[in-house]
Amino acid sequence: MKNKLVPAVIAGAVIGAAVSMADRKTRNSVKNTVSNTKQNGITPKASTKDKVMNLKDELLYWKETIDEIRRNNPELERAILDAKDTFVEKRNQKKISGPNG
Repeated sequence: MKNKLVPAVIAGAVIGAAVSMADRKTRNSVKNTVSNTKQNGITPKASTKDKVMNLKDELLYWKETIDEIRRNNPELERAILDAKDTFVEKRNQKKISGPNG
C-alpha cells in the first residue's frame, strides 16, 4: 500500500489554485505580480531597504554604547551581570516550586 498523502496534497493544491483563478480580481492580481517580478527581478522595496539600514544603524549604535560602558566601567558591568543572574535564579526557583509556593 503506497502512501497517497503527498499526491493528494498536491492535487488539492492544484485544484484549489484552479478554483481561485475563477475570480477575475485574483487572476489580475497574480498576473500583475508575475509581470512585475519578471520586469524588476526579485528586489525588496526601497522602504524595506531603508528599514533594514535603520535597524542596522540602531544595532551598531547600541553595540558601541555597550562596549563603551564595558571599557569605562567594569564594575557596572559586573553589577548588571550579577543582577541578571539573580533574576534568572529567582525565575528558575519559581518554575521549580510552582506558582503557589
